[in-house]
Amino acid sequence: MLKRALFFLLFITIASSSYAVMQDEYAMVFFYRSDCPYCHQFAPKFKAFTQQAQLQTYVFSLDNRPIAQYPVPIPATLEIIQLFFESPRNITVPATFLLNVNSQKFVKVSVGDVTYDALEQSVKGILSDKALLEAMQ
Repeated sequence: MLKRALFFLLFITIASSSYAVMQDEYAMVFFYRSDCPYCHQFAPKFKAFTQQAQLQTYVFSLDNRPIAQYPVPIPATLEIIQLFFESPRNITVPATFLLNVNSQKFVKVSVGDVTYDALEQSVKGILSDKALLEAMQ
């Protein structure tokens, strides 16, 4: 029983320290259009996830208009759009990315109105992929 308790305590300590590193090193990026119904459906889930994970967010509006959860978005300039999307003329939203704030490298997390659980699992999957994290350094 004592071994089990020690293992659990060690696991919590390691998980907590990894989580703290995540908060300092990574941010979530969210692109939307104000006329997109899927963006309106997804925004509350994204906001809840990033608040619960205590992740910094960068929210970009492709049409420079707000939505309920993000009344003051960042206008998505052509340079920003070209950085995150392969084809700026054919963008599917909502779209999210995990950004290394130090290196400015990123990876796509989700496209479309995914569930909270799917968003969380995508981020956890990325953060557990050592090769991907090394590539983002």
